[in-house]
Amino acid sequence: MNLPARAPMSLTEARAVPAEQWLRTLRETYAGDEPGEVLAQATTADSLIPLGAIHIMPPVPHWYRGRMVLVGDAVHAPSNSTGQGASLAVESALELARCLRDLPDPESAFAAYEGLRRERVETITRRGARLNHRKTPGPLLRRVMRTVMPLMFRRMDLEKQLGSELRYRIDWDAPVRVSTAARE
Repeated sequence: MNLPARAPMSLTEARAVPAEQWLRTLRETYAGDEPGEVLAQATTADSLIPLGAIHIMPPVPHWYRGRMVLVGDAVHAPSNSTGQGASLAVESALELARCLRDLPDPESAFAAYEGLRRERVETITRRGARLNHRKTPGPLLRRVMRTVMPLMFRRMDLEKQLGSELRYRIDWDAPVRVSTAARE
C-alpha cells in the first residue's frame, strides 16, 4: 500500500520505524476507504516490509561504452506500477541480440540497440512516474475518487489508451540496419 505524499524517507529511515507504528499509520490513513481499510485491517505487523519512498530511475545518458552495454533494469527500471519491468527487459534483450546478430561490431550494435529501445522504455517509465504520483491521494481526493473512479472505469477505453503499448512486437526475423535502427 502507498501512503499519501509526505517527506521522502530512505530505506534505512523507513525500516527504523517499528512495524506496529507503520500498521497504525496505514489503518488510520485508510480508515473509511474501500478497499484500503479492508486491506489494512487484514495486514499484520510481521507481514509489513517498509520500502521507503519510490524513486524513479532517471534516464541514463549512455547505455553503452566500449564493449560494455546495459540491459533491463540496469538501464531502464520503470516503476512496478507499470507492470512492464520484466517485459521491457526481455524486449531489450531480444533487440540487443538482433543487433549483435546483424551488425558488424559491438559498438554499432549497441548504438542501434539504444536507438531501438530508448523512446519506448522512457515513455513507459514516464507513465509509471505519473501513476505513482496519482496513487497517493490525500483524504479529500480519496473521497472524490470513490465517486469519480467507477464512472471513469466505465468510460475508459483500455485498448485506445494502452493497446499499442501492450501489443508491441519485435520481429526477430527482420534484419537490423544501422540506418533504420532509430526509426524501427
